[in-house]
Amino acid sequence: MGKISVLDAKTANQIKAGEVIERPVSVIKELFDNSADAGASSVKIEFAGGGISLIRVSDNGCGMDREDAQNCFLLHATSKLHSVEELYDLSTQGFRGEALASIAACSDVKLLTRFAGSDTGTMVSYEDGVLVYSGDGACDQGTVVEVRNLFRNIPARYKFLKKDSTEGMYICQLVEKLAVINPHIAVKLIKDGKVVLMTPGNGDVLDTLYAIYGKQLTESLKYTEYTYENYRIRGYVGVPSFVRGNRALQCLFVNDRPVRNQTVSAAIDEAYRNAVMKGKHPVCFLMIYCPPGTVDVNVHPQKAEVRFDSESDIFRLVFHSIRNVLFESQEAPEGFKAKPTVVYDRPEVKAPVSQPASHKLAVRNADPSRNEVDNANKLLELLSEYRPDVSAMTDEPASDLTIAPEAVPAAANEQVSMDIKSDPVIADPEIEELYNGDYIGTLFATYIIMQSDANVFFVDQHAAHERVLYERFMNKKLKNADNDITEEDLLVPQIVKVSSSDYTFISDNIDRFKECGFEIDVMDDREVVLRRVPMSKRRSSPSKMFEEILSDLKHETPDKSDIWYNLIQTTACKAAVKAGDRLDEIEIRELLSSLRQLDDPYHCAHGRPTFFKVSRTDLEKRFKRIV
Repeated sequence: MGKISVLDAKTANQIKAGEVIERPVSVIKELFDNSADAGASSVKIEFAGGGISLIRVSDNGCGMDREDAQNCFLLHATSKLHSVEELYDLSTQGFRGEALASIAACSDVKLLTRFAGSDTGTMVSYEDGVLVYSGDGACDQGTVVEVRNLFRNIPARYKFLKKDSTEGMYICQLVEKLAVINPHIAVKLIKDGKVVLMTPGNGDVLDTLYAIYGKQLTESLKYTEYTYENYRIRGYVGVPSFVRGNRALQCLFVNDRPVRNQTVSAAIDEAYRNAVMKGKHPVCFLMIYCPPGTVDVNVHPQKAEVRFDSESDIFRLVFHSIRNVLFESQEAPEGFKAKPTVVYDRPEVKAPVSQPASHKLAVRNADPSRNEVDNANKLLELLSEYRPDVSAMTDEPASDLTIAPEAVPAAANEQVSMDIKSDPVIADPEIEELYNGDYIGTLFATYIIMQSDANVFFVDQHAAHERVLYERFMNKKLKNADNDITEEDLLVPQIVKVSSSDYTFISDNIDRFKECGFEIDVMDDREVVLRRVPMSKRRSSPSKMFEEILSDLKHETPDKSDIWYNLIQTTACKAAVKAGDRLDEIEIRELLSSLRQLDDPYHCAHGRPTFFKVSRTDLEKRFKRIV
C-alpha cells in the first residue's frame, strides 16, 4: 500500500491558511488590498476582540457580480494576474488569489457585494470552510466582508495569538501605514464600537500624516525626492532632533506596498549617522518606485518583504535622498504636500513638583533583554564606501542615559528629595563605606565622586536613581501598597494627542499604567489626559516623559501579563535624573541614603552598574609610588 496520499481540499486549505493568515492583522491587510484594488475611495474597518471575534471591512469600490462573488473564494482565483509574466509588472496589491480562500478556511465569512449598475446585490456565506449560502443580498454599491471566529477550527494557530489588546495594536499600526500610502482613500477605523482613526482621503500625504500622527510629528518632517539609476524615491524624513526609541515610525513602501527591508534600514542608519544618539531612531516615510522586473514581491507569504535586483542601488538611493534633505530644503510638489488643517493647540503647562514621602522598599530583579538591529554582512562592503576610515572611528558605548543639553544648574534652594527611608536596613559594608564617604564633586554633571580612607567611588547618578525608583514601583506592584510610590498630581492636567495604535495600547492597559503612578483619562479623538504622574527630577514636561515611556514600552511588545514589568522598568528609567542634571550635595546625600537601603544597589533596572570603586593602592601603583 502506498504511503503518499493526496490531502482533501479542506485540509489543504487549512494548511494554506496558516501561511497566508498568520493573525487578525493579516486578514485586515488582505481585505484592505482588495478594497484598494477595487478602486474604493472610502474604506471602513471594524474589529472587536482584537480581531478574533469580529472583523468587518466595507468599501465603495466597483463590487462584484454573482459569478465573481462565488468564484472569489476558490483557491488561486484572481482578477489581477493571468500569467507568470505579469508577476513582475503588477499595478495591484493582491495577485495570488489565496486571501479569501484562506480566510474562509479558518473562520466564518459573509460577503455582501453589489456591482456598479446592478439592481440587486449578492451574499455568499462560508462556515468552517464550507459554502452555506449563495444568493441575493441587500447592500450598497461596493463590498462588505465580515469575518467572525477566526481560527476557531485551527486551535494550533489560535493558541499562539497574543492577547486581544496586543492584536488590536498590531491592527492599528498596519492601518496607519495603509492609510499613509493610500491618501486618496478615506479610512475609518473602529475598535470595539469606538472610532480611533479617520483620514480625510483628499489625496494629500501630509494631511493624512497629520490626521494619524498629529501636529508635532508633521511639523518635524522634511520632504525628499531623489532619483538614482532607474529607481525613484519620495516621501518625508524627520529632522535629527525628532527621534524615537524604536523603528515603529520608519515606514517603507515599495510600489505602494508596505514592506520591510534590511538594506533600507541600514541606509537610514548610515544617513543619520552622527546626527542622532546611539539607540535612537529617526522618523521616515519613504516611498520607493521600481521599474518592472527590478523588484520581486513574491518572496513572502504575507507579501511583507521584497527582493531588489540591485541592493546597492537601493542603498545609495535611500542614503542620498536623506542626506540631501538634511542639509538643503526641498519643497514637496503640489498634491503631495498641503498645509495641515489648523486646530486649537492647548498650551502645555508644567505643574510644580511636590515633595515625596518616605517609603519602604522591596524588590525582585530580572535581566531583560533588548533587541539590537544588526546590518547584514553583505552590506559591510557597501557601508565602507560611506565610512572611508572605519577603523579610526569609535562609537560611544551603548547607554540608557538621555543627555539633556538644555539642563541648567538647579537653584541653591531647589531640592528634589530622593526619598530617605524612615527605617533603614543593614547595608553591605561596601555600600556603607560609599555612603559614609566624603563628597568630592560631580564629574561631567553625571558621575558623583565619593572618597573614603581606602577607596574612591564613582556613582552614575542616573543608574542609581533609576534603581531607587524601580524598586519602589516594584514594591507597589508586588505588595499593592497604595502609599509606597512617589507621585505628583498635576496642577493643570496635560492633554496628549496620540496615534491610533498608541491610543489602543493605552486604553487596553490603563490599569497597568495606574499601578506605575499614572492617572490617565482616555478621551475621544485619540486624546489622553494626564492627571498624575510618577515623581521626576527632570525638567521636561510630564507629557514628554509619558510619550518617551510609551515609545520605549512598545519597542518590544510584552506578552500576556508581563506588560506591567516592562512598564515599571521603563517608567523608572525615564523618571530618573539624567546625565547633565545638576544635583547639589544635599540631593546627592539623599540619593546615596536611598541607594544603601535597596535590595540590589549595584545595578540599574537594565543591569548596568550604579557605581564602581578604585582603591588607593591601585592609584599609588599607577603613579609608581609603590611597586
